[in-house]
Amino acid sequence: MSQALGRLRCLLVSPADPLTGSPRAGPLRRFIYPPPGVEYTHVTDRVSIPAGKGQYTFSPVNVGLAAVKFALEHAFPLEVGRAQVVHTFFWDVRKFTVPWVHESDQSLGQYLTGYNNVGGFVKRAITEGYSSYLNSRGCAGVVTWTRWARKGFEEDGVDPGRVAVIPPPFETVSASLPHGGCNVLFLGRDFLRKGGDVVLRAFGSIRDPGCRLTYVGRADGRALREIGGDRRVSYLERPSKRILEEEVWPYVDVLALPTRADAFAMTVAEAMSRGIPVVTSSIPSIAEVVEDGVSGYLVPVGDATKFAERLARLVGDPSLRSRLGRGGQERARTLFSPQTVGRQLMEAYRRAA
Repeated sequence: MSQALGRLRCLLVSPADPLTGSPRAGPLRRFIYPPPGVEYTHVTDRVSIPAGKGQYTFSPVNVGLAAVKFALEHAFPLEVGRAQVVHTFFWDVRKFTVPWVHESDQSLGQYLTGYNNVGGFVKRAITEGYSSYLNSRGCAGVVTWTRWARKGFEEDGVDPGRVAVIPPPFETVSASLPHGGCNVLFLGRDFLRKGGDVVLRAFGSIRDPGCRLTYVGRADGRALREIGGDRRVSYLERPSKRILEEEVWPYVDVLALPTRADAFAMTVAEAMSRGIPVVTSSIPSIAEVVEDGVSGYLVPVGDATKFAERLARLVGDPSLRSRLGRGGQERARTLFSPQTVGRQLMEAYRRAA
């Protein structure tokens, strides 16, 4: 393909992060690791929902904001310039003058059910309309990150032949810095959905004075009081990327994420790529990535007792942490290497162009 077309010019179009207003992690990872022979240009939507409103709550306000956004995008079409393919992310509804590939970590039906408990006629009406857009002639394919999500798109009505499973790329790194004790990391912006209450309860049952928890994300009032009462806990609501990269990740020994609903959990993939064992929930999307007892531990959703037991086991056994960390890193190398992911994504672009 590179001989026939030269470098393939692809325009990445993504929304801003719904809570911070900054570019989202998935599209940025695509931009940082382009497939060989692909030249990316990345633009963030000119029309975006105000930061802090979020997209995770299906409410009249957010539905209204989304409707205004979609209307403005159709009124003021995005110029694709010299791009041969457009690659859109996360619920785009525009049609372009060149073929486009659409990417999302879950289907619209899975989002409505899993995050907002929306079903019945409302769900069918929304998913049928969106599936007709993804099945339209100009859309060259759908990229998603797990087999679970692919099944969701198919159940929504998207042509199965259009859907490809291509996870985001992660390079395996060895960036751990020397430190004493055992450092546990929780990273989740949605307190209840990500299981912030469970991780605080589990950590509180560990009496080892050398064990510390770094809690990254928003917590409610009661949780903040619990955090403030334990000197072993460090609370970072919105740390910068630099702080995470330089002052948090290099000192992490265990990632704890008792999430109740997730499409993929980028944090889990990042921990595995760094050789950090994980304790997380056995929801379908994560169970495709984490091998229980090999690259970490999977715990039934909401089972706080078992989560605490698995976490305590890792905290108290450095050799076990090392073994599961190596297993996770090998798993990440197989699933997420930029070279493997790039070849898969190039096939999607080849079909489009």
